[in-house]
Amino acid sequence: MTSSFVRKALLATTCALALTRLPAVMPSAMAQQPTQQMTQQAPSAAQQAAIRHDMETVAQYRLPKDFFTRMTPVMEQIRNSRITPPETPNLSLEDTIKRTEAMPQLAPILQQGHMTAREFVMGITTFGMTAAVMQHPPQDSKSMPPLNPDNVSLLKSHTAQTQALIQIMNGSDSQQQEMGR
Repeated sequence: MTSSFVRKALLATTCALALTRLPAVMPSAMAQQPTQQMTQQAPSAAQQAAIRHDMETVAQYRLPKDFFTRMTPVMEQIRNSRITPPETPNLSLEDTIKRTEAMPQLAPILQQGHMTAREFVMGITTFGMTAAVMQHPPQDSKSMPPLNPDNVSLLKSHTAQTQALIQIMNGSDSQQQEMGR
């Protein structure tokens, strides 16, 4: 099964943002991996600060009231076009936006959806983070910046649309599910 553009982009961004949560799991990981590998993979203090900044930016970004009306068709078109993202592990939010801007096959889809690459990346990343934290709150609230309360309200008041967009991001939709029954 081909991974969708957004799923990979969101995964890459989420993985980068999740690095701030590494200190909680590093002791057990260090016991399982050689010290040399962990030293090479551990983010520097500057990288950790940048990741924290990106997480705060995403957590506080305000989704527009018409988010689902605009994002869902864009996501469906991206999925149907089978656009795959470039590999972007450990990129900052700004670098992810720049990479997205540089994808010529994505530009017409975003234009048709009346959104910029920045609005797309910020919107889908904010949506993904908000939905994930709402479904699985972190055990240590200090590890996660507070979510924008307007976004939480938006997702809570649009549960069907939230689930539909999550399904699209996962590479499935209700029509595919009905066909499989």
